[in-house]
Amino acid sequence: SRNVIDMHLVNRMQAFGWPLIAVAFALAIMLAVGAIVGSRGPEAQAEMYYGLQWNGAIFALLGPLIGYGFTSMGQYFPLALGLGLTRREFATGLSVVFLGNAVIYSVLITVGKTIEKATDGFGLSIRFFDVFYTSTGAPWQTLVQTFLLILTVLFLGAAITAAVLRFGQVFLWAAAAVLALIGLGILSGVLLLDGFGRALLDVLTMGWGPWMVAIAVIGAVSAGAWLVLVRRTQVS
Repeated sequence: SRNVIDMHLVNRMQAFGWPLIAVAFALAIMLAVGAIVGSRGPEAQAEMYYGLQWNGAIFALLGPLIGYGFTSMGQYFPLALGLGLTRREFATGLSVVFLGNAVIYSVLITVGKTIEKATDGFGLSIRFFDVFYTSTGAPWQTLVQTFLLILTVLFLGAAITAAVLRFGQVFLWAAAAVLALIGLGILSGVLLLDGFGRALLDVLTMGWGPWMVAIAVIGAVSAGAWLVLVRRTQVS
């Protein structure tokens, strides 16, 4: 497992450099926006602060992490097997890598949010870390939410890539068909069934705790599916 960890850390820019550069660049843009809007007066600044809770600038950091699960299976898995590592060693090592990434970046986001709130949006009333996707609640909620979110998308990406390696394009077509049917079913329910839209809205607006349970369940299912597939996936 140590070899798998070292394999992921060989390219330090890919492992840490580019995500940190991306988040610094996105934060600089947000600071510039805050300075421009702030010059227009307190009312515009207050409106900006409220609206920015939905902004997706934080995905400059979360985005590369989402792709990390795909590259770990798509690139490093064949390499690891080619170097003589066992599937068990790879699964153990990659799990440690995923856990490490989730811990490091969830702590980074939580610290950033704490500083952001303490300085009133870095003195410009912006919201970069304190957004809906990372929780607008207490810092401990941000820590939990970002940890679960990052870990879930990492395992989900690895599971999807493992399924593609195992089943090929058949999996992609099947997954696309299932998603299309689900989308069609939801749209039909909203348009044709009384009360369906309200029930759907109630689900989407459920409390923070149930959402964390839902994310944790998706992550656990993804991790389980990945562990099963990694034992059976053949690579050329």
